[in-house]
Amino acid sequence: MTVEITTADKLRRLPWNTTFHALNAIYAQLTFFGSGFVLFLSDELGASNTHIGLLLALLPFTGIVAVFIAPLVGRYGYKRTYVTFFGLRKVVTAALLLMPWVISQFGLSAALALASLVTFGFALCRSIAETGFYPWMQEIIPDSVRGKHAAVNDMVSRLTSAAAVAFGGYILGLSTGIDRFMLAFLVGLFFGLGGVWAVAQLPGGAPSPTQRVSFRRFGQVLRDRNFTRYVTGLGVSALAGAPLAFIPIFMSQEVGLSDSSVVWLQIGSIAGGLSVTYLLGWAADRYGSKPIMLTGLIAKAALPVGWLLMPRHSELSLFFAVVIAFLWGVVEIAWALGSGRLLFTRVVPREDRGAYMAVFYSLIGLIGGISQIGSGALLDATAGISGSLLGFSLDQFTPLFIGSSVLSIVSALIFRSVRADSSVSVIDFAGMFLHGNPVLALQNVMRYHRAKDERTMVAVTESMGHTNSPLAVDELLAALHDPRFNVRFEAIYAISHTASPDPRLVEALCDLLDDGTELALSAIAAWGLGRMGDPAALPSLRRCLDSPWRSIQSHATRALGMLGDTSVGEVVLERMPNETDKGLRIAFASALGQMRFAPAQPALFDVLYETENPGARLELALALARLYEGEPHFVRLFRSTHADPGTSLSQAVRSLRRPMRRVHEDLPTPLETCAASFAHEHFATAVTELVHILDQCTGLLPADDAFHQALRECSARLMEFGMDRREYVLLALTLLAGWQQKA
Repeated sequence: MTVEITTADKLRRLPWNTTFHALNAIYAQLTFFGSGFVLFLSDELGASNTHIGLLLALLPFTGIVAVFIAPLVGRYGYKRTYVTFFGLRKVVTAALLLMPWVISQFGLSAALALASLVTFGFALCRSIAETGFYPWMQEIIPDSVRGKHAAVNDMVSRLTSAAAVAFGGYILGLSTGIDRFMLAFLVGLFFGLGGVWAVAQLPGGAPSPTQRVSFRRFGQVLRDRNFTRYVTGLGVSALAGAPLAFIPIFMSQEVGLSDSSVVWLQIGSIAGGLSVTYLLGWAADRYGSKPIMLTGLIAKAALPVGWLLMPRHSELSLFFAVVIAFLWGVVEIAWALGSGRLLFTRVVPREDRGAYMAVFYSLIGLIGGISQIGSGALLDATAGISGSLLGFSLDQFTPLFIGSSVLSIVSALIFRSVRADSSVSVIDFAGMFLHGNPVLALQNVMRYHRAKDERTMVAVTESMGHTNSPLAVDELLAALHDPRFNVRFEAIYAISHTASPDPRLVEALCDLLDDGTELALSAIAAWGLGRMGDPAALPSLRRCLDSPWRSIQSHATRALGMLGDTSVGEVVLERMPNETDKGLRIAFASALGQMRFAPAQPALFDVLYETENPGARLELALALARLYEGEPHFVRLFRSTHADPGTSLSQAVRSLRRPMRRVHEDLPTPLETCAASFAHEHFATAVTELVHILDQCTGLLPADDAFHQALRECSARLMEFGMDRREYVLLALTLLAGWQQKA
């Protein structure tokens, strides 16, 4: 009976998987998967490019055995299969240490034959092991952390790979004999055995009756169109990546780098991937695998052009080679993380992973082997190409690089039709790094998850709102549900400050407003929705007009005013005269002004007349000014009169002289007189003269005209209050300025 492994136990044992990847990376770099092995075949054993291509093709080609052994692997157990054959391939690798003796006794031909046999044995053991590896990894790694875990594994592996490459480069630079390669192989074997021990500590992978694989299932797998599209795209991408195996030869023969420099060049690629690995793993878990994968694949199509254009046999050659290697490491990890995660989360059904993974591994092995053989043969066939075109060098690698770019584009087009594991597109994903401040957003996301106290969390939440970046949306949403009131309050405030807010943020504030159980937060949520200006908030805000809580009614009404929702104008206007709560009444009036709801003018003047608070009266006067688009003039005049009212009001009146002449030729003279009175701070006289001007203007308008009524109301209140109600002076001058501009 198979015991189900809990997610908690899986997470507890995952560090062993990271340890395994770290040790195996050193083994791989110092043996079959590093540049040193290609140089060993070429320089020490004299293998041709075609022969090297055939040997490298054995690594993927032997994957074909997966479909034949999958039923046996399922019965034997995925973990047991992997650990057994992963260990056996170290024994096979040890045969490489016999090379010096074979060369001395039997010559290079025998040594090359032994290398071919060892490579085949290693490839076969690897393929059998990995037939169990993929289903096993799908079982023991939770999808919720798959991207981040793959990123951590990659980061650690890249660091250990860099150390291995540095060691290999140092060893290869010490001498020119075959012993330098033997030392590298021996050290690699030591770490490979450590990897066997580490991977054996992982749970799961036991034989299971529900996971038995039968041959007839393979046909059903191949009829899964999503799976076949994925494998086709991956196969085309494998063909596009085949030239990578010959980059060491290209750098050595065409660019002019030394063997040691070629090996060290891998550090550039490792560093490139390391710089973005965790970010991309985190992004894949959050935004889905497909946008990460396609972004990397599209970028891969452009980089071979860099190899074609880089300087040859120059002091700058190594610099450009390192830069391109760094960029290649970035795009390669994006492609690898995205495509690998998509395989496990969307392409392969968990309940039938044995059959799917066997077919997948076989097909990819077949395509990968063909690509390696084809690349090597093409490289030998194009050996005679040389010269230049438009100043750029042409050589036998040119067709390979051009083909790589074209095939990468074709692969991206195929992958577009593969089912995604999220709704985020490539354009959406790229846009996240083009809006706001993505660097600050990512810093705040990290700080958010590390914050230990409320004060820090409030500060981080506030900062996230200022980034205006989609990358911080999930953390802002999470902050809305934080158990600490101040964090929730700050989250609403931060969300309200986002430019072009994400629909999820608007929806979250609407939900909070509709809930209405936390009055302080609901009220500030209503204010925030008004500030954000998204029409999607209108239904929730309209419902709040009937809230039993005046604070929510007030903020919701103001928000509707900010959104210019005239559909509720009649309701607000009807309620305003009878409202006994002064704050809510002023909120009604202010909202009507923001809506530019013209029928509200008489009622607004009534509220203004009855209000005693000076600050509230200024807000009401501004609401009336807004009915005539006079907000900028009113605010500017208010600010200027705060410090020196006489001078500011004089200048405002004098500025009306010339324009008002078009309204009536007699107006400039009284305007000049009024301006002089304000300048000398004879305010009572100035107000009387201003009333006279207003009366002259009202006489020029029909009695039923709204503007006539507004000027008449200002005139009457100025006669009653004079400068004691300064808001009427500001409003009267604002109305005159607006009238003369229209005239």
